[in-house]
Amino acid sequence: MSEEFDHKSNVEELLRGACDFQADATLAREATKEEYRKKEPNGHNTFRITLDGLIVRVSSQLANKIETPTEKISYQIGLAISFIRTHFLINDMIMYGDLIEAFTLIRKNFESVTRLHEIDNNPLQKLLKKTPNVINIFKEGGKQLYPTLSEIAHFGTPRVAELLTVNSHEDGRVGPSLHPAYNVDALACYDRHAFVSIYFVFWLMQFLKSVYGDKYDLDKDEATFVIMTRIAEENGIIQRKE
Repeated sequence: MSEEFDHKSNVEELLRGACDFQADATLAREATKEEYRKKEPNGHNTFRITLDGLIVRVSSQLANKIETPTEKISYQIGLAISFIRTHFLINDMIMYGDLIEAFTLIRKNFESVTRLHEIDNNPLQKLLKKTPNVINIFKEGGKQLYPTLSEIAHFGTPRVAELLTVNSHEDGRVGPSLHPAYNVDALACYDRHAFVSIYFVFWLMQFLKSVYGDKYDLDKDEATFVIMTRIAEENGIIQRKE
């Protein structure tokens, strides 16, 4: 290496480059979010607001004291809170155009809600350090969704790159966009996200009723849940099994 190499100048150049890249990425994400909101159907928008609001209202009950917490209950509360945090991260990722990252976290949440159900029905020691069995819990729904989520999370095929959005350049080059951009698959990504979160909020309502009893007003949230799932069916977000 040349002795004339100026490490300080090099670091400053790298810092400027990194900052410029982040600034460009932020602008790209905001533009992508604006485009998503323009193209989001009214029914999807109504559903999204209802789902997010219901999750917030139901999860606020977790701040209340549980009289007899067990190891299982503590484990489930931790999983539930992690799910909720991730749910809102996924919302942002979808609207910002980070679809591969969104799908990967949807897979994480699908496994989390599976584990919540497994804890309800199995001794805890049988579950520890084992991957949640999505197909065993969700049957046909798991068979249809989980392989797709795994393919994307592992970048298992070249077609996954299409979720990055492919750009055509004036010089004839074609390739994925370095910065996030609106992708036509965004709405389909949201529908899969919604499918998993609907299952979660239903589980959470039943869980709260089991640990808080009459201290938790299930009726109000259950009525909202019914309205929300009807909106989802009417807008093709979910399909009722015949």
